Formats: sequence, C-alpha cells, structure tokens
Amino acid sequence: MLIQKQLRQRGMFLAPHEVRIKTPTATRRIDLATWLCNYEVKKYLTREAIFHAAAQTELYNHYVPKLLWIIPKRRVVIGLAPSDPRDYEAARKVAEDFRAMGVNVIFVNETGLTLNSPELKTLIGILALIFCSVAILSFLLVQAL
Repeated sequence: MLIQKQLRQRGMFLAPHEVRIKTPTATRRIDLATWLCNYEVKKYLTREAIFHAAAQTELYNHYVPKLLWIIPKRRVVIGLAPSDPRDYEAARKVAEDFRAMGVNVIFVNETGLTLNSPELKTLIGILALIFCSVAILSFLLVQAL
C-alpha cells in the first residue's frame, strides 16, 4: 500500500491495486499495474523471491496488452533487502543480473522509498520517440514539396 501511495502521489500515474489477468489456465493477480509497468511486490527480496517475482512479471507481460500494441510494460520487482549479509549478497548479485536483462529490482530499504520510477524514464523515452518521429515526418514532407 505504501508503494501504491508513492506512485499515486506522482499525480499522473494511476496504480490500481491487484489487477487481475486471465490466462488459459487461471486468473492471476498483479500486485500493482500502471499503464507502463507491472510491479511485483515481495516482503523480502531474497535470491529465490527475486527469481519468483521476475517469473511472475514475465507471465503478466505475456498476457497483458502492450502499449501501442508493440511496447511491453516495464517489469519491476520491489521489496526489502534481506538482513542476513550472505542472503543480501546473493540477492544483490541476482538483482544485478535481472537489471541487466531489463527487470528493475528495487530494494526499498536502500532507496528509502524515493522510487526512481521506471514510469518516468519510460515516459521520457516515449516522448523522445514521438518527437523524433514528428521531426522526421516534417522533414520528409518539406522535401516532398
């Protein structure tokens, strides 16, 4: 609920709680879903929990509609870092691997819940893509005339 509140305070992002999606075998539940991201929340992000949550977000992205029919939603796994140093180190290494694959793994107690929202980064990227597309189309139209 705290993560949901943080997302809603940003104003432009609606974060409905527990979005349900239908798959061929069952109805599944996404912890938080916005128009750009699917969030899977775990209490503690142990190595195993990160693997489980990343798999869940992959499943959700397979069945939910894409943005503009081509852009898949960003995948975010969020929770507390383990307190045991060995568990933390294992989780940190797995988190780095998943980050390299495009899954945003956020340890809440490291960021202080000042979420570096993937929503904002994706929105900026989409706006840049639209701006470039309009510029190219304008250039082509001027050349054609």
